[in-house]
Amino acid sequence: MSERRFSDEELPGARIPERQSSCQGSSDRRPGSNVAAEGPNAGWVEAALADALGRDPGPLELSVIEGGASRETWLIQAGDERWVLRRDPPGGESFNPLELEWRVLGAAAAAGVAVAPLILFEPPGGAFGTAGLVSGFVAGTSVAPRILRRDAFAAARARPPGELGEALARVHSVKPALIQGLPGGGERAVGGDHDPAIAACELWERELDAVGEPLPAVEAGLRRLRLALPSPPPRLALVHGDFRLGNLIIDEPGLAAVIDWELAHAGDPAEDIAWLCIRSWRFGNDELPVAGLGELEALLGAYEKAGGLRPERERLRWWEAMGNVKWAVICARQAHDHLTGRRPSAELASLGRRICEPEWHLLELLFADGAG
Repeated sequence: MSERRFSDEELPGARIPERQSSCQGSSDRRPGSNVAAEGPNAGWVEAALADALGRDPGPLELSVIEGGASRETWLIQAGDERWVLRRDPPGGESFNPLELEWRVLGAAAAAGVAVAPLILFEPPGGAFGTAGLVSGFVAGTSVAPRILRRDAFAAARARPPGELGEALARVHSVKPALIQGLPGGGERAVGGDHDPAIAACELWERELDAVGEPLPAVEAGLRRLRLALPSPPPRLALVHGDFRLGNLIIDEPGLAAVIDWELAHAGDPAEDIAWLCIRSWRFGNDELPVAGLGELEALLGAYEKAGGLRPERERLRWWEAMGNVKWAVICARQAHDHLTGRRPSAELASLGRRICEPEWHLLELLFADGAG
């Protein structure tokens, strides 16, 4: 595959995985903010979608899809047709701008990663009020307990973790330098001025300081991790940053789409593998380290077979510990948004109660039985 850089002005639409189609479009409308408590203006959404599709989709109905803690997700329906609108919530702030997520999705699609077909992007002040993107609707669920427990997903459970290993290998095949504005990317090579492990320590130290809440277990974990940094990885890769069942759409046959790329960056591929294995994502299936679905060796074997470089176990352990730091700080950040009134939400408030889980797992990984 020839290399292409993905910028604001262009996005590949031809290399979407089979069973999906892609249609692009743009609009020169900038009607100003239409932010309201009830969500985006359906008339403006309809006009933007008509421009992108090259046809009138007809009257639209918009309804909230629950579950996103950082960005809003809306179902758009016109008769039997469905699309998904993902937009920044009014007053919200995500780690990466949505326009970068749009570019990352295009690069991932070109690499054969299963993603929803991309339709259109609107910047802040456009048809969606805040920044937003529309993609095709992909049937399935991203609710992990359903995937792990319900009989309807028995066949899907039999395919991971091998299927997830193959998907991660495709994600990590994307060269970060091809994506304009990707954090940690650009032309810098490993061995230069960017070390993914140091960058992770610095990022989550800053985020913890911004929350302003003392979390002694996390602070102790960060100090310990700085004393045991892994060597730089053989190469930088596109890292999804939040690859877990909650950000995968699973249908009855298996993996249908990888979603929610707002934490994407250039980094160590081991980060994604370890993040998939932290205990918080097992939902009680603690004996199955890969998202409560299977064994690590099956994941690594499929990852290597699909072209990924198998990471050493100590590198994975370091990133698993860092993953618990990251999840604890994210929980604290989300709860802080609720407590300060920035984004009042019962869901965000509930995440504050989960901080103790990754704190406990972090201490186990780094300090129990002489580990670390």
